[in-house]
This record gives sequence, structure tokens and C-alpha cells, in this order.
Amino acid sequence: MKSKLLLLPTLFAILLGCSKRVNDPFIPEEKSQLDSIYQAPKDPFLGIPEKMSVVHVRTSIINYNQWQNFFVSPEKMTIVMWPSHDKTLVIKDVEKAIQGIAIDKESNTEVKTDNITITSGITFQDYSPGKYLIAVIMSDENGQGKKAYSSKEITIKEYGKYYMHKVFSFNAKDREFEEWSPKIIEK
Repeated sequence: MKSKLLLLPTLFAILLGCSKRVNDPFIPEEKSQLDSIYQAPKDPFLGIPEKMSVVHVRTSIINYNQWQNFFVSPEKMTIVMWPSHDKTLVIKDVEKAIQGIAIDKESNTEVKTDNITITSGITFQDYSPGKYLIAVIMSDENGQGKKAYSSKEITIKEYGKYYMHKVFSFNAKDREFEEWSPKIIEK
């Protein structure tokens, strides 16, 4: 009899603990910054010779599983790299950026590159020292954030090494710019 009396309050406590209020959002808001969920490898340059320049770019998105827990998953995106040694390059049109065209802000002229790939990660190596603009553009196959993009200008030193990982947020807007928020590892 005692065990039945203890069972009823225990079941009641479990049911109250598992209940969900109606005003709770189905997908929780991202309370943490992307920097806090970004997991950089301990040494992304392990095994790379000292006398080699390397830029490693990875792309991911935030997804939610059936229990509404978020996770970061690799995602194929268009990755473009422009040399911008004496220019200030910007992306004004996403469609043109996918074709490798950026705009020089100062002269308002188009700058084209053939350095375009569609992947979730790529390593550029043995580039000459100087400034480069790197852009990642989501595909139109994503449910949210179709052709959302991010870009970052870097300066490669002689034998410089960069590890860049862009994680697009769950609420990335279609065809809109999103800051390159996770930290960049530079050596």
C-alpha cells in the first residue's frame, strides 16, 4: 500500500516536469552566440609544413533534431576566393558572386575569379602573400537562408596559415549577408 501511495506523487511530479507551456516556442531561440558552440580543432595546422601558406575554409549550418536540440552540421556551399591586393572588394549581387564576380568599391568595376568550388570544406595552399576576399554562399536547396552569404577579407603573410569555419545561424535570411561570426584561427 505504501508503494502505491509513493507511486502516485512520483508520477504526478514526473508529469509536471515534462509538461510544456503553450507559449513556449517550438524551436528555441539561440541564446548563445555562435562563438560558444564553435568547436575549433586543437591544431588545425597539424602536419602542414612550416614553409607553406594554407587557407582552410569549412562551412556548416545549425540544425535542430526531433528533440529541438541544435547541432552544427557540415553543408555544401559555394566557396569563392578573390585576390584583392590593391582593391576593396564587396559582394553586391549574390548571383554574380556565385559566378566569381565581386565589385571593387573604389573604382566600381567588376573583378572576376575562377577560384570557385562547391563543397563543405576546402584547403587553398601556396598562395602569394597579400589580401584576399573569401565568400561562402548557401545553396537554394536549403529550406531557410537560400543564397545567404558571408564574406571575410584576410591578409596572407608569407607561409601564413588560416583556419576559417563559417557556421550559418538557423535564422539566416534569404539572399542576405550574415557576419562571419566564429573566430578565425591564424598562425
